[in-house]
Parts: sequence; C-alpha cells; structure tokens
Amino acid sequence: MSKYFPKIPKAFGAEWYLNKYQDVKKDSYYGEHAWEHFVNHGLGEGREHAPDIIGPPLPPPSPSPDSPYFNFFGQQKFLVFASYFDGIRAKHLEQDLDYLKSKGVDGFRLYLNFGFPDPRNRPWNFIFNPDGSLNPYKLGSLGHILRLAEKREMVVDISSSRRGGRDEWQMPPGTYAHAWRLLSIELKSWGFQNFILDIENEHTGAWAGRQAMTEAEAALARNAIKGNLPNVLITASVANASPGSAAAIGWDEGMNVLAWHDPRNTDFAKNTESYALQCKAAVGESVFVYFQEPARAGWGDAVKSSDDLLTALNGAKAAQIAGWCFHNAGSFTLSDGNFESKLRPLERGFLNRITS
Repeated sequence: MSKYFPKIPKAFGAEWYLNKYQDVKKDSYYGEHAWEHFVNHGLGEGREHAPDIIGPPLPPPSPSPDSPYFNFFGQQKFLVFASYFDGIRAKHLEQDLDYLKSKGVDGFRLYLNFGFPDPRNRPWNFIFNPDGSLNPYKLGSLGHILRLAEKREMVVDISSSRRGGRDEWQMPPGTYAHAWRLLSIELKSWGFQNFILDIENEHTGAWAGRQAMTEAEAALARNAIKGNLPNVLITASVANASPGSAAAIGWDEGMNVLAWHDPRNTDFAKNTESYALQCKAAVGESVFVYFQEPARAGWGDAVKSSDDLLTALNGAKAAQIAGWCFHNAGSFTLSDGNFESKLRPLERGFLNRITS
C-alpha cells in the first residue's frame, strides 16, 4: 500500500465498494486499493461508499430561517465571534475562552489546518492528513474544544482549507470531500450542536500556492457533509467579490450561510452596514449573512484604532445580519502564550469597549 494511504477507515467499506463496482474490482491496481480509487475518482464520479452505521433518526431539514440571526442554545440573536485560528494547539485554552466570554464574545473561529506563520504548524499537525484520513490526536482536541465551548454556551466556527501550508501539498477534491465526510461522522456521533462549518477558507481565490475551488468541488464537499449532518450551518467563505457576486456564488453552491470577507480597505468600517444590507438583499431570507473575516489591525491601514473595529461591529448589528467576527493576528500562534497577551493594545481596547 502507498505510504500516503497507510490506513483504510472502517467507515469506508472496501469489500462493499469492490462488490458494487466490478470495474474497480477487476482493475489490476485499484482492485487492491479500493480506497485510493474512491477518494481520487469515485467521489467525483458520484460512486457510493458502504452505508455508515445507522443511528437515531435525524429531524427533517430545517426550513428557511425565520430570523436573520443564528439560533444556538435556544436563542436567536446577533453573534460576535473572534478569530482563534490556532486553537487546536492553544496552550491556555480554558483561560482564553473565559477571557473571550467575559468580553461579550459569543463564539470563535477555529482553523483546522492553519499553517501560517508558525513553521511548527506542519501538515502532520493538522486534523486532515494528506490522504484524507483524520489525525486522532487532533480530532480529540477538536472534541475537547467543542465540549468546553458548549459548557460556556459559545459557538465554534470550524474552518479549514485543503492546502497543507504555503506552497505545499494540496488535497485533491475527492480526498478533501472524503476527509470532511469522515469528520462529519465524528461530529454526528459526538452530538454537539454548537458549530458551523466553513469547508474552504476564501475558496474562490488562488492564494498561498492553492488553487481556487470550483463550484462543483465545493458542492462535492458540502454533499459529503450533508449526508451525515443534513441540518448543519455550512459555508465556503468568499473573498475579493462584491456582495452580489459573493451571494450568487453561495447560492449556486447550495450554502445556507454567506461568509463574506469584506474589503480590507480604509473605508471598510464606515461601509460595513451598507455592505451587510447589500448582502442581505442579494441572498434573500433563506441564507444567513455572516461577516467572517473583516479587516484586522496590522493589515495595511484599514484598522487604525479601536473606533474602527467598533464602527464595523455596530454597522453589522444595525444591518441585522447573523454575525460578525473580530479578526486578529494574535490567534495565529497560541502554543506559547494566552490569547489576551497576543493582542495589540487597540484590540484589547476594542474588546473592553464591547462590554463597557
């Protein structure tokens, strides 16, 4: 077996797959490597995998939202998130979550395979292995984070990317969809309800050596997840697109959340309300609008003071979208210090002003 496919997950069912697809069984190579065929070809061709273990019946799919706000912990309200990218490796996880909660933050954005700027964040530190299997240690970390967040009534925005790092490997579409399917099986078995999924960060753009994700590739990953979590809030975040274009992309791909990374220019704060209203008008009432990654301090001159962040937050609230995220670089490396210590003074000032 190839070193890149060292383990066949029990969830796959190689014997079932080969019996169903005799052309694969008769192939001189794939007849002995069924999983490789499935993740590289079968998923993209619409071939099935062995049925997963049947659990309790799931409720029918949720209807279109009757409110512009997310509904978590029995409440429909505007949610404030904070970037917490390196949370899988966070050294002071509980302290950080308590700090964020005390500042009025309702949730945080976790990046499953964040590999920048810390060179120690290598592919083998990610939940998704290059072959589409799951790293059991990192998977356990995710479960622990969801449990701690649930205890504090916080929502986790679980984001990822199919790239392994700057200018490194990139998972094929079928392999990436399979990885998400395996993770969705685990999420279903855990029973947590306090998360949303971003299947590919800024999926419409080619950056850091990564190719843009096509509509078909995004739908492939979405469907792999929806097979196990039909009611999950799901998106593939969009950058470098107008509100109308971003909405059209999300609509075409069948996402129920529009996670827009609004323009990172000096006018972003004062224009946030207008941008948000444009997004809402474009998607209608069936899709939640979430400003997932606005400008952050240190990115050009877009954020000069805590006033800019507060203006953007208040603009998002005034437009009555589902949520807004406090984006920051402090969360990029959390293995050697607590979150608060990583923030710039103006960012700490902003968080203090939310609850003042």
